[in-house]
Amino acid sequence: MAQALTKNGAAVPAGSSIPMDSPNINSLLGGIVDRKKWYWYDTLKFIPGATVVGTPYEFFQNPVGKADPYNSSATKTFLETNITGQGGQFSSPYDMVMTNLGFLFAADNTLYDIIQVVKYGYFEFRILEKKFFKGHLWRHPPGGGISGATSQNAESSWNNGIPDPGAIYYFGQWSKYIPPLTEFGLNITFFETVGTAVGTLGALATFYGQSSSALPTFRTAAQGGNGIWLIGFMNGLSDGPVQ
Repeated sequence: MAQALTKNGAAVPAGSSIPMDSPNINSLLGGIVDRKKWYWYDTLKFIPGATVVGTPYEFFQNPVGKADPYNSSATKTFLETNITGQGGQFSSPYDMVMTNLGFLFAADNTLYDIIQVVKYGYFEFRILEKKFFKGHLWRHPPGGGISGATSQNAESSWNNGIPDPGAIYYFGQWSKYIPPLTEFGLNITFFETVGTAVGTLGALATFYGQSSSALPTFRTAAQGGNGIWLIGFMNGLSDGPVQ
């Protein structure tokens, strides 16, 4: 009510009033959004002993309330993702200026299993049909996670970077804008069997029973594996509705 202009930008005539029984919301809050620093995230899970497949693993396509195709069709909650509505795009007025893209492994993921993803996985990020970022996960560290020390035997915590907000691949003036209702996607693909990639299996791969003719396989629970819990996320500025 403090705005002294009509929705067309003209001054409200002296002595006139805006009826509160049917106010024109555009005249009060036209063009106003809640702009904030924000991150959008999604989670990819593998159980201990799982072998990856050759088809792409898609992030951001299955929103809250939908079945997770990579976790026994369990219903996704805000623990796994904050994408809502229709997957693969933002509902209006949500949008994003993406300043960095990151990948974070859960602190209990073992180094051997993390290596299977970081060493053999290839990612692509696209907006509509154009691929803006692609390559290796190590190039996009999360700048977060857990760090510390322990006196407990055989306990460790690993990630693809250090837990420092500045330790990221910052896009700066090359940040990417994702408008509302515009399709985007992030995927990870495993193209090669381990034997094709490395030729001769190493000592650890042999010890844990990796087949040279198979795609990467994670350690079983009996071998000390915890599977993989991988969060892919987009940091930046995002617009939302005013409440």
